[in-house]
Amino acid sequence: MKNHTRKKTILILGAGFAGCTTAYLLRQKGFKVTVLEKEKFPGGGCRTYWHGGHPYTLGPRIFFTQDKEIVKLMTGFIKIRQFYNKTWTYVANDKKFYHYPIYRGDLSKMPDFQEIHAQLKERRSKKPRTDNFEVYWLDVIGPNLYQKFINSYSKKMWGVESNKELSADFKWVNKGIPIREKDIRLYGDMFQGYPSAADGYNLIFNKMLKGCRFIPGCEIEYLNPKTEKIKTNKGEFGANIIVNTISADRLFKNKFGPLKYGGRKMLKVVLPIKQIIPGDVTWLHYSSGEEPFTRVTEFKKITNHKSKDTLLGIELPCQGGQHYPVQTEKEKRRFSQYQNLFPENFYSIGRLGGFSYKGISEVMRNALDISKTIE
Repeated sequence: MKNHTRKKTILILGAGFAGCTTAYLLRQKGFKVTVLEKEKFPGGGCRTYWHGGHPYTLGPRIFFTQDKEIVKLMTGFIKIRQFYNKTWTYVANDKKFYHYPIYRGDLSKMPDFQEIHAQLKERRSKKPRTDNFEVYWLDVIGPNLYQKFINSYSKKMWGVESNKELSADFKWVNKGIPIREKDIRLYGDMFQGYPSAADGYNLIFNKMLKGCRFIPGCEIEYLNPKTEKIKTNKGEFGANIIVNTISADRLFKNKFGPLKYGGRKMLKVVLPIKQIIPGDVTWLHYSSGEEPFTRVTEFKKITNHKSKDTLLGIELPCQGGQHYPVQTEKEKRRFSQYQNLFPENFYSIGRLGGFSYKGISEVMRNALDISKTIE
């Protein structure tokens, strides 16, 4: 007798790292997987593009993690060139660049070192409060360092009037420790690097989607609450299980208002010099409110591209983009309202789907975790 049991169907919304990883893992388990993506190609913000002969992504997309299972998953698809990422911050009032995260070895070079030293000594035995982002940082580093590195930068980074609006409970808040004693690598002793291939992560998206039905140019409009199907510009799609990796507000027609994101525009500049940022420093933060940009990246430091000239990516905060979920208590409550509308057999993961600031390895972990629960 023939087995007429149908495969369970999976519908995935969005083909960034969260969507593609989920598609691969569930297809490996025998599910029939369809992936909807509004762009022509998969990859989201981690896809590699080219400008002036140089590869780049929409912001530096370093792979870093201490999660061995995720390292194995990533390196099973593509070769990662390991290197340690280092960054500087320009403090306009001091007219100097310093390491970031804040490095204790730089403190004595600061013109107000004695004040900083006294403020840190005063805080040494006190447990920092986590009422909000500003309170936390003032408690751990004091007002002088807060003004140099955090205050204006965070406001322009997140598009907020006051850092008191931001939550202090996200893991990235101080890159692990407020002031580094010795290790000046941005991600410390984690496994870190970038694909060896010239086109970065592009190949992994194609490999992960192999065997899946991939529908590009598919603009998702909303989730029909009656049919639990997804309405798009290419018709309605349904499945036994839906995995969402796009912003949840869109699915429910902004019922509770739009979720707030920090957007980015990138100004790309090719310069007639082999290297412009010194040594092994990868990118520069600009912490004051005087500069309209937040970060300047020299991409060949990441991609290992060989050229007589170099490409800089200058990031300017803007309205309209969905790059950084703004972590205020108000927006987190709004997201919880949308979560309460999620139907059965519906998962929402990743940076946008989970409305949280996550890196590549973390969204891959999201995908791996839910794939283990779906049977």
